Amino acid sequence: MLRPNLNERHRRILKFVVESHVMRAEPVGSQYVRMAYHLSISPATIRSAMKRLEEEGFLDHPHTSAGRVPTERGYRYYVDSLMEPEPVAPATRRALNKELARSAATLDEVQRLAARVLAKSSGQLAVVAVWPWGEPHSGVRIGGAENIAAQPEFQTADRLRALVTLLAEPEPLTRALDTFMDSGGARVTIGRELGEGAMEACSLIGTGIASTRFRGSLGVLGPVRMPYPRLLSLVSYIGERLAELP
Repeated sequence: MLRPNLNERHRRILKFVVESHVMRAEPVGSQYVRMAYHLSISPATIRSAMKRLEEEGFLDHPHTSAGRVPTERGYRYYVDSLMEPEPVAPATRRALNKELARSAATLDEVQRLAARVLAKSSGQLAVVAVWPWGEPHSGVRIGGAENIAAQPEFQTADRLRALVTLLAEPEPLTRALDTFMDSGGARVTIGRELGEGAMEACSLIGTGIASTRFRGSLGVLGPVRMPYPRLLSLVSYIGERLAELP
């Protein structure tokens, strides 16, 4: 698919709207963008750019608000073309290394440890699946269900019911996680890229794992409104550390 040809102003404003929406979980207005990012252009100019981005399918305009929210297309463009890397901070690395150094003699213990550490450090739902080379898939370990249930996007009865069903019957999540197994690095699947049903309101950030004694994948599932730069680095780092386990 060809990437749309956005000019620099539209790219900057889309980036600002996405990052503001991730942080605030509410529609973003032109005045907020201007003040938060210290822009010298007028709110009217920003509104014009946001209107164009809406016409191109990158933003949506909720009927109950004057602000805009990013669409799945807007988030995809942000992930592919706009976001800046956010390496795992040294203090976080040290804390993760300490947690992951805990004894995990069996693969079930590895899965439990990884799911707990990933859920705690990401603030999202963690999903881990590892199994010995040459043996069949042994299913997934899930951690941090309370994290995703607390997100504003899952406060409606329908969304919460779909989430509960997914956690009780995680086969679609297992299949989605398996697609990262040979990914060669952390990557993102957004919204309806995950298929129809319970996960279409979510994004999944995942990576493959291959150690001397096991293989598999791990990831975080959350709303489409996620801090992608931080979580991509975090998922990648934890995957690399797990692959080094003896």
